[in-house]
Amino acid sequence: MAPLMNGPTFSDQPSENVILKKNASKEHEIIMLGPIKLEVLEDGRSTDNRVSIVKIYLPPRLPGPVQHWHQMHDETFLVIKGTATFYSRDSKFEAGEGDLVVVPPLSPHTFGNESDGDVVMLNTFTPAFYINYFRLMAEMMKKVASDGKITPGIASRAMLQYATIPVPPDHDWNNAEQNPGKEPKNFQ
Repeated sequence: MAPLMNGPTFSDQPSENVILKKNASKEHEIIMLGPIKLEVLEDGRSTDNRVSIVKIYLPPRLPGPVQHWHQMHDETFLVIKGTATFYSRDSKFEAGEGDLVVVPPLSPHTFGNESDGDVVMLNTFTPAFYINYFRLMAEMMKKVASDGKITPGIASRAMLQYATIPVPPDHDWNNAEQNPGKEPKNFQ
């Protein structure tokens, strides 16, 4: 075992073989969150929970989740079809096919599809535990939401269980007390 730059200790011997997951969509877990479809490509089982990958399908004119930040994980979004709209704090930008959006921990963000076409993105979570947030949301929607829609209450309860802090709509980005690292106040 050799230490890596004063970090974790890793073996200097190879272990598992490379894993090829053929284009076998029918074998992938599908998570439905209202009109949003998530195709789970890797849930962390093959990566010792270091990374999970989903393919997100957003129909046209779909607003995204409330703006939020993650306390414990990184996210990336690679747009593979269409144009997604992202918000970070009070900035708005569009990401088109081939664009990569990187979201480090404590970076406020949200995304949606403001276009008339479909959007498809590859979304990664590092570490992989956050995939379970989507599973929890789907379960909560089945039990609580009679109309199959994600309510702010369902979303915020699920977010808080996965170290994700929702930002209230009236959030003041100029108020240091309400910026990342502090839980926002007045969120219902």
